[in-house]
Amino acid sequence: MTINILKLFLGFFSAAFLTLSSFAAPFAVFNHKTFFIPGQGPVVETYLDFQARSIALRESEPGLVKGVVEITILFRQGEEIIKFGKKTLESPSMPYNDLVDFLDVQRFSLNAGKYVVEITLKDLYASENTTTTFEMDLLVPAPKEGVYFSDIQLVSAFKKTDTPNEFSKSGYDLLPMVSDDFLNAEMQELVAYCEVYGTELMGKDEMFLLSAHLEAATGSAQVIESTRKMERKKTAQVVPYLGKFALGDLGSGDYNLVFEVRNKQNELMSRTAHPLKRIAPAGAATGADVNAEMVAVSWVNRYNNKRELYEHIRSLRPISNDKEIFTAENTLINIDANELSIYQHYFYTFWQGRDANDSEGAWLVYLEKVRFVNEKFATRNKKGYETDRGRVYLRYGAPVDIVDRANEPNSYPYQIWRYYKADKWNNVRFVFYDPRLTRADYDLLHCEYIPGELSNPQWKLMLQQRSTPVIGVDDREGTDHFGGRVDDYFENPR
Repeated sequence: MTINILKLFLGFFSAAFLTLSSFAAPFAVFNHKTFFIPGQGPVVETYLDFQARSIALRESEPGLVKGVVEITILFRQGEEIIKFGKKTLESPSMPYNDLVDFLDVQRFSLNAGKYVVEITLKDLYASENTTTTFEMDLLVPAPKEGVYFSDIQLVSAFKKTDTPNEFSKSGYDLLPMVSDDFLNAEMQELVAYCEVYGTELMGKDEMFLLSAHLEAATGSAQVIESTRKMERKKTAQVVPYLGKFALGDLGSGDYNLVFEVRNKQNELMSRTAHPLKRIAPAGAATGADVNAEMVAVSWVNRYNNKRELYEHIRSLRPISNDKEIFTAENTLINIDANELSIYQHYFYTFWQGRDANDSEGAWLVYLEKVRFVNEKFATRNKKGYETDRGRVYLRYGAPVDIVDRANEPNSYPYQIWRYYKADKWNNVRFVFYDPRLTRADYDLLHCEYIPGELSNPQWKLMLQQRSTPVIGVDDREGTDHFGGRVDDYFENPR
């Protein structure tokens, strides 16, 4: 399980510090894996993936900046601290317009048992105390009898080790994929590492079969044959394995990454699995993949009212790709000329492309969201899914918090929606405003950090056009006025 760690604080800018994020805050994703050292016991590897724009940055050399975070990780049982580590981590030096995430990896030898792990992050370049503390329960397993596996570690990049370092394991430098329960549409290959222990019990220097594959997590657990890997290995106390799995044709759905050990008699000696969710690339399911017979026996056949089905298709626009939008707004637009089967075919293909294992379930979950936005955001002449707020809700889900300022002096009514995670982007804010003063429909005014969404450098000025109607081309910042708190709410929504 991956954990997001977030602490917001007031941004600060001076000659000494360069805060390139409008929400300067130590923000990291945490994960951990357990490996074993024969004769010694468990080793817990901890991973922290820091978002560079979330911390204060200082110029390290001309044109480059970096940040520094103090990391404290401790393991408690009750009130007793069993083990802890404290270190200072510097980000790489990087151009201020091309910031990159950076990682921390640490290893802790622990006895098997239940612990509370406490993580404290401190931004050392920030002007104020920005300490973030997070804790979670952690179960460290004991070594098993017989043949058994370590945790499965997903890897974002690897190379052979030149000089041993914190990323080194079994002769390779492994860059961990910290968020390891979701496979992005852009991923065409999955790399995974694990270790097998106790195989010497099958005999010294004996050969055994180590296999790996992806399988559907629901239904009959069908093996994805294109991902199957098999290697003959020699028995040893520790047998490492690093494998690559092609994902190009893998559809959307829930999967398990499975590793198995079989002896010379093909008897299963050990098995382990890691759950994954895959969203296939846009357009992965095409009309050519679906025939009339498939649609006729599917759940979509129950939707036999053409106008009702077309309304459902229109509601898909917030989550559709460009090709799907073009089809819906051109090919499908003439309801009288098109047959019902055309709409059923499109609808079935759309949802099979999102979740091949449970396309109806995926649609029903989305339908509940559509009903919610239609009730919450609809206007006299717009369905809720046609409004900006409805589209954002359907596209990215519910925000973690909303600032709603309907009566701030000199500003139009506005809302600020914040997301810890919106698709693959972290800590995103959307600003909506009501320039017509209808209190019914709010337009999207600005979005932070998501390519393709409206990014408006003059959004604060436009928000205040209610009292400042003229805006210069180069103007960016709004004006201070009594009761105005947009900067505070944008930096620190609550």
